[in-house]
Amino acid sequence: MPSYNGRIAIVGVAESDYGRVPNMTEMQLHAQALQRGLDDSGLRKGDIDGVFCSSHTLGMPTVMLCEYLQIFPRYSDSTSIGGSSFEAHLNHAVGAIRMGKCEVALISYASTQLSSRGRMLGTGGRPATIPEATYESPYGNTLVGAYAMAARRHMYQYGTTSEQLAEIAVVTRRHAGLNPLAMYREPITVQDVLNSRMIADPLHLLDCCVVSDGGGAVLVTTEERARDLKQVPI
Repeated sequence: MPSYNGRIAIVGVAESDYGRVPNMTEMQLHAQALQRGLDDSGLRKGDIDGVFCSSHTLGMPTVMLCEYLQIFPRYSDSTSIGGSSFEAHLNHAVGAIRMGKCEVALISYASTQLSSRGRMLGTGGRPATIPEATYESPYGNTLVGAYAMAARRHMYQYGTTSEQLAEIAVVTRRHAGLNPLAMYREPITVQDVLNSRMIADPLHLLDCCVVSDGGGAVLVTTEERARDLKQVPI
């Protein structure tokens, strides 16, 4: 494909069932979110020629996902930088479309972290699969523990306070209150956050993100292609 100089549009967005979904696998959540995204956009699965995916459990996320969904992309990207992977994927999808590497990009994520938790040993320890982890795993550092060290460094460098960090949780809960399907909708205050039990100093229970099952799909394409689809493009 030649390069593309026009605007890029988000044309479909969907979520799978979420919260606690013990009867579905990670791949099934991907598939459900994709099908709902296709229904939302008016695209067909065969239109997808770019796939962007990150996973904590799949060794080769895009390869395994495409095999399961029977998608045959010309371009794929499994950049993994934690929770911000999908913002990066959106930017990468825009770049790939502009360079003519694909025309319709799928960005997908799914997890069964909540329902799988009871089938896993430990409460957050990760296998030492990278060299740096060999220095942490023996001491039982958890994911929240790693973020706690980053938070402590931020406090040291910028003077950030626990009260300021708590504001993040308060605003996030306020947004959740607008979603009838959110797991927790009751408003909380900064003091509620500070009074919740300490998990990894300086992070309290209510500073930590909610663990859930679920998935999501975003479909991205050219402005010209978007004009013929169901939704007003973003």
